[in-house]
Amino acid sequence: MSTRFLSAFIAVFTGIIILGCGRKDDNAGAVRENLKLMSINVWSGLDYKGTLVMGEYEAPERRELRYQSLLSEIRRLDPDIIGINEANFLPDYIKRLARDIDYDYIYHVGVSGLHVGRLGLPWNLREGDALLAKKDMSLSFVGRKQLSGGGCVGNMFSFHTQDATQVLVGRLRVNGRHLYAAVTHWHASPLDDAATRRTLEGLRDKWNYSSDQYRQAVESLVADNEWRKGEARLMSEYLDSVVPADAPLAVLGDFNTEITSPEMRLLIDKGYIDAYARVSRQPGHTWDPSANTNIRSFYLGDTEKRFDSLYEHLNSMNEATGKRIDFILLNETLGTGPVVDAAVCFDRLHEGVHPSDHFGVFAIVAL
Repeated sequence: MSTRFLSAFIAVFTGIIILGCGRKDDNAGAVRENLKLMSINVWSGLDYKGTLVMGEYEAPERRELRYQSLLSEIRRLDPDIIGINEANFLPDYIKRLARDIDYDYIYHVGVSGLHVGRLGLPWNLREGDALLAKKDMSLSFVGRKQLSGGGCVGNMFSFHTQDATQVLVGRLRVNGRHLYAAVTHWHASPLDDAATRRTLEGLRDKWNYSSDQYRQAVESLVADNEWRKGEARLMSEYLDSVVPADAPLAVLGDFNTEITSPEMRLLIDKGYIDAYARVSRQPGHTWDPSANTNIRSFYLGDTEKRFDSLYEHLNSMNEATGKRIDFILLNETLGTGPVVDAAVCFDRLHEGVHPSDHFGVFAIVAL
């Protein structure tokens, strides 16, 4: 079999697998004055510890309650396009969600260890990202790019041993033209800025961490931030290669960093617009330990003690700090229309719980 034929076969086969139940393109597509966009990390509920099976924070009953809370907010806001992170177990989760709200979808596994089909280790980990769209928008698969993590991560087979990230791109038809949407999920770590360095120094001095532990913590902080910068560069280059230069594009997702970071500045400097910041001066924290029931129940540890690792101590402090790390970004073409509204979403309680450990972002953009 020739290399060219093999490449073509793999591309077609992958497209069929990833497409899920997306619909075929048509001539006109949906008719819209405004485009309603939503991004939410739905939270896998896993602690990412274990080889045979990952630990789970919750009982199935609570996880189902969170899912019903998710449905309630989606139905209330009625978005046209939804970006989903941390959907687990795939494809079951996305198939159920798409059926319950009657949307089309595309998805791709992002983190799954060693799996062949549904079987593998850890047995309860097949997590990834997805795009959902109203059926009149003719959602179709464009492409997917692994941004970090090494190894191989696919919907049919995966083999990797570290955190892996990706961007998934779909095409839609709105008002007689193509519109593109992408969903991404970047590597998590504290932001390497002056405030974080001061916190690190303060922890070192207060809890008598050694100079070697401090050096290792700084090295880890730098490496994790370089990891995200690499993701930003790769994603930007990939989007340039698969999205026509004059086509409208929305990039949704959990970027695990703040708008002031160098990796986000790379995107802003290329012309991407932060939809939320266009209309609101509020902090808009999507990671909010002061308010989110799931963070308070499962994540907040005692930081008033000495940890085995200074970097682990810093990470625990970071988890206890509110920040805006989930975004809806508009490219220059889509961003020419005014942002009619933007707000934090999924911050409402449903029977006493929030749907995720994140809050989401919702935006209405004029077309």
